Amino acid sequence: MSSATARISVNVDGEVKQKAQSILSEIGMDLTTAIDLLLRTIVREERIPFELRTERSYREESHKQYIKMELDRAKVEAADSKIVKLSHSEVLEKLRQQKAARHGV
Repeated sequence: MSSATARISVNVDGEVKQKAQSILSEIGMDLTTAIDLLLRTIVREERIPFELRTERSYREESHKQYIKMELDRAKVEAADSKIVKLSHSEVLEKLRQQKAARHGV
């Protein structure tokens, strides 16, 4: 690889740039270093070093994680003899009810 530097000009939303600079500053890094690090990681790993997802996909995965967390919590509670034990379908129904209540449905 050549050791010569090259200038890159990129158009980004001003607010995004400002927020990124603020966050990077908190960890002791400037925007140029962060972009250089990103590009070096892309070259080293031969891929974008993070997962790209649609908003729908992200929401679905978040929902799956929430359901798993609630089922895990329900299993712990079910092991406690003082707590009412629920079936899998009852847990899912309670989750649906909670979601409906949160969204005013």
